[in-house]
Amino acid sequence: MELISFDNKDIRTKEQDGELWYSVIDVVAVLTDSKNPSAYWRTLKGRLKKEGSEFVTNCHKLKLPASDGKSYATDCATRETLLRLLQSIPSPSVEPFKVWLANAGEQNIQETENPLLLMDKLRASLETKGYDNSWIDARIRSILVRKQLTDEWKSRGVEDKAYGILTNEIMQGVFGLTTAEHKELKGLIRENLRDHMSNMELIFSMLSEETTRQLAIQKDAQGFEENREAAREGGQLAGESRKRLEKKIGMSVITKNNFLDKGAGK
Repeated sequence: MELISFDNKDIRTKEQDGELWYSVIDVVAVLTDSKNPSAYWRTLKGRLKKEGSEFVTNCHKLKLPASDGKSYATDCATRETLLRLLQSIPSPSVEPFKVWLANAGEQNIQETENPLLLMDKLRASLETKGYDNSWIDARIRSILVRKQLTDEWKSRGVEDKAYGILTNEIMQGVFGLTTAEHKELKGLIRENLRDHMSNMELIFSMLSEETTRQLAIQKDAQGFEENREAAREGGQLAGESRKRLEKKIGMSVITKNNFLDKGAGK
């Protein structure tokens, strides 16, 4: 469904901090067919505020171009936040999206109760996109390794919001690049970096993360700083292994190829 992804030509967007933000008024206009979407949004926003909804808090004012060619501060929200807004709009045109959200929620519960369903779904999706079986096996394994690491961080008092920082420490050590730099090398913007890694890049990312997890256990690392040290060491150890292999085979593990040009997943 086109509007589930909000990829509508009449909806203004702006990328900020690596995330795409959408004009709330434009989304309201598309979903409600209101003749005055600005007034509709003001009324709805007032009601949501009175109800104590977090939606309004999660909206940010970003400058977007208007029809007069000038840019004005406009309420913007991420796709996740907009999907929550759908539940608050009393319009017949929104009902299909509410049904979709209910089905997605039920599917998510089933996959949480039986993770194998999620793995099967992922494998089928990757096969449809043209990835070969050996790469798919590595990608699924990398997800499991990553989950074990984040579970370990959580049990050791690391907050979710710090995972990205620790991951950058690991990636810097093993590849000599932060996640953002690695994505830039591959010409990616919003795509998931690991979906565009080669088999060897995936293998070394797994090695670095599993090494980090084992070091955290060995050192009984607690909290952010101690786990950051483990992440640095884990990345560096895997990076040393990468360099030894590159010297032996005479080629770089790190590649600018991505699956958009069929250069990864092969």
